[in-house]
Amino acid sequence: MRMIRLAVPFLLALVVLPTFTRVEAQGLGGMIKKKAGEVAKGKGSKAEPAKKKEDDGPIKSTLGCDVTPDAVSRFERGLKAERQQMSDFESMFSGLRSHEQVIKCRQDEAMSPTVQQILSQGITQNATNAQLQAAMAKNMVDVEAHMVKKCGEDPSKYNPSEQRELARKAGAKAAGMTDECYDKLKEFALSFCKLPPETRKAAVENGIRVPGKGSGVWVFTADEAKALDPRCDQLVPAIEATGYKPG
Repeated sequence: MRMIRLAVPFLLALVVLPTFTRVEAQGLGGMIKKKAGEVAKGKGSKAEPAKKKEDDGPIKSTLGCDVTPDAVSRFERGLKAERQQMSDFESMFSGLRSHEQVIKCRQDEAMSPTVQQILSQGITQNATNAQLQAAMAKNMVDVEAHMVKKCGEDPSKYNPSEQRELARKAGAKAAGMTDECYDKLKEFALSFCKLPPETRKAAVENGIRVPGKGSGVWVFTADEAKALDPRCDQLVPAIEATGYKPG
């Protein structure tokens, strides 16, 4: 009997505070140099013709990821999926009560007849220890479900940075790309699309090499430029809508 008398108050104390885990997601840094963006603004070195005396044969891609019309179409689908997932989260998150409001609601509801009844289910004099433990475990699950329905989810349960990371991965999956290529294409496409029109035209015709910092070179082949150029008007706002910022 003593165990039964202690069980309900003990469970009551446990249900007031919601349980959650925090996961600190790693932010994403830029993966490619920003020289192409500087060229678009008239800064730094100018884009040079594809063929130079010191070039060894035709321009070859150094990106390591496909940039074809099909890849660009899939990339756009990925960007849309990423933004939609983040939009859904932001809509849900903005509708939650504050942490303080949720805690106050749970404290008040913990003393309600409904919660008392749920906590008492299966707690009988004739129950064995195993039966009591099973009943208490089930009751805690039922009470938590009731608390969420009554008071809403605690916003502290969610980490926006983690949600952005999950959305980014969902975008890469929707695009049928690795996370690495999906990330690279954001800066690659954004840098190309922000080049001056005449520079983009030169890239479509022959490809271009844009000198980067040190000995680095930003390379756009003619085929890559042809895949990107017609889609720039859609790609730039789609990439920026994901919150991506070149690093």
